[in-house]
Amino acid sequence: MELSKLISLLIAALYFIVYICSIVFGAERNDPLVSILSGDTVGILAWLALSLGCIWWGDELGEGLIGAKFGLVSAPSPGWAVKMMGWILLILPAFIGIFIGIRGH
Repeated sequence: MELSKLISLLIAALYFIVYICSIVFGAERNDPLVSILSGDTVGILAWLALSLGCIWWGDELGEGLIGAKFGLVSAPSPGWAVKMMGWILLILPAFIGIFIGIRGH
């Protein structure tokens, strides 16, 4: 397994562990099982799947978008650009959390 895939998987696992811990130890909802089965969990899993998909299969995703309807995509996207977008999607919530923590709100 490539190092970038392993690192991205570890980051995604860390996000999900923090999310589960915030539900279990948080005081927002009474029943943790109801919180885990909520739409928030589906959204987080979809976001992680999209991020990891872009990182893991960036070359294939970039090549697969040629010929979109109305010819808006006329050339394949470079694999590195798709992978970079996946990393941005994966890391952005951490930067937002750090920024909010620094600002103290």
